[in-house]
Amino acid sequence: MSNNRHPIISDFLDYIENVRSYSVHTSRSYAYDLNDYVKFCNNFDYEKKFTALNQSAIQAYLQNLSVQGLSAKTLARRLSAIKSLYKYLLKNNIVKVNIAIAIKTPKISKKLPRYLSLEEAKKILRLPVGENEPALRDRLILELFYATGVRISELIKICFRDIRLEEGLIFVIGKGNKERFVIMGGKAKLTLQKYMQILNDRKERDSDSYLFPAIRKNKNGLKKHISQRTIFNIVKKYMKQISDDEKLSPHSLRHTFATHMLNNGADMMAIKDLLGHSSLSSTQIYTHLQPVKLKEIYKQAHPHGE
Repeated sequence: MSNNRHPIISDFLDYIENVRSYSVHTSRSYAYDLNDYVKFCNNFDYEKKFTALNQSAIQAYLQNLSVQGLSAKTLARRLSAIKSLYKYLLKNNIVKVNIAIAIKTPKISKKLPRYLSLEEAKKILRLPVGENEPALRDRLILELFYATGVRISELIKICFRDIRLEEGLIFVIGKGNKERFVIMGGKAKLTLQKYMQILNDRKERDSDSYLFPAIRKNKNGLKKHISQRTIFNIVKKYMKQISDDEKLSPHSLRHTFATHMLNNGADMMAIKDLLGHSSLSSTQIYTHLQPVKLKEIYKQAHPHGE
């Protein structure tokens, strides 16, 4: 696909990766979406380059996706990539007008996040039994998701240099290459200590080593971090033992972290910072899950609450 990619798209991808520091995942997603858009434009008007088309090309593209049955969320993601592209084209004088600026993003109905009850959370953390490496690794993965609220992309990249064991802190790199710290509780710290000791005994630990290394070395003889797919499969295995909900995933443990924090009176801004959200609007979805709790707070805090 990259061999047939339009040179402008290649330049744009290079820009978002090396100048804007977008993640590999985002860059890959943009590449797929923009390749598809340019391919459509080539069929839409054989006589014009996609840089010479007007906004009707974008509208026709989105309509075509809608006819294919793609969701509003997918359409919004594709349009986001297109808008970023045309902003870049205008900035670099490749086009004279940003034809994407007036295109409205499709409205996305927000789905309430799936999360575990307190009992389910306790149950899943007890499932990896034993003190051997696989059991400790799996237990630590579950503990860190629930104790810190990290994303799966953040978890796999944790190195030993990022861990402040005595302080109970881990520094992670989130979206947009932003660094933040997350906090471990006592149980997660204890499991982490036991797991680290195993890696110490095997002499596979230095400051640059990943906390969760890949099982095999890559073609250059280096051990990278464990893959997202492996983490997903590990967590999914335990999810199936505590719930019949097929849509539960590692991200559900992040939702569980936020929901349980809110249930126990945590400040919304604190939850926002711990989750690494760039705006409070992303965090506020958790308030929809807590009508009973919010009513209690309202009664206690508002003068006419009774």
